[in-house]
Amino acid sequence: MLFRSQRAANIIRSLRSIFSESEVATTEFEVGDLIANVLSITKPEIHSKNIQVALRVESDLVLNADSGEIQQVLLNLINNAIQALAASSQESKKITITAQRLNDGVQIAIADNADGIDEGTQEQLFELLTSTKSTGMGLGLWLCKHIVTRHGGQIRFESNEGGGAKFIVELPAA
Repeated sequence: MLFRSQRAANIIRSLRSIFSESEVATTEFEVGDLIANVLSITKPEIHSKNIQVALRVESDLVLNADSGEIQQVLLNLINNAIQALAASSQESKKITITAQRLNDGVQIAIADNADGIDEGTQEQLFELLTSTKSTGMGLGLWLCKHIVTRHGGQIRFESNEGGGAKFIVELPAA
């Protein structure tokens, strides 16, 4: 219970900073550690939905960013993948997370092998109040884009090879 309330407090603090006009408070952190932390949060849901996770994370990837905000982005993207897979008829459900160096930064990709996103919706994915889910509010991907842009990065969608969705986050290196 304490863990959940602490996580909720961190999310509220993160949202306050996101919507303030102040500069991003940054610290250096290891990308692999942040991904491991997000996976520990989502592990019960991943396990209950019988989803396999494949990780390909380069070692010593360091970002200089607000780790709470980047954690929120990864948490949103992984939760979206979990929800897409839960609604999918795919028998072997899988999320693939990769993190690698780019020339001037770090690229993190989260892909699933669910049913994908129809072309008509793809162009509006990051717009406020646009959702592909009947229960969605249309805040998650918009918030992801807002956070990533605040950090000088970019986020984009691609159809995953073999079906599903792939979200790619690129952030400047530390």
